[in-house]
Amino acid sequence: MTAYEVIDQIKALPLAGRAKVLDFVHELDARSAPVRQAEDRAFNESAGWVFGEHADLMRKLSQ
Repeated sequence: MTAYEVIDQIKALPLAGRAKVLDFVHELDARSAPVRQAEDRAFNESAGWVFGEHADLMRKLSQ
């Protein structure tokens, strides 16, 4: 079944059924972790450590 077919079936549901689908979708969104960004200082410190600890690997990956 394609996504379009699923959408068509959801549209055909009675209001109560569509509400359950919406609740399900919101529940899925709530479970996913929010995307966070590191502060520049924390990123630079971490990158420095990773590249320092794994310099040989980084050289091999860059070739």
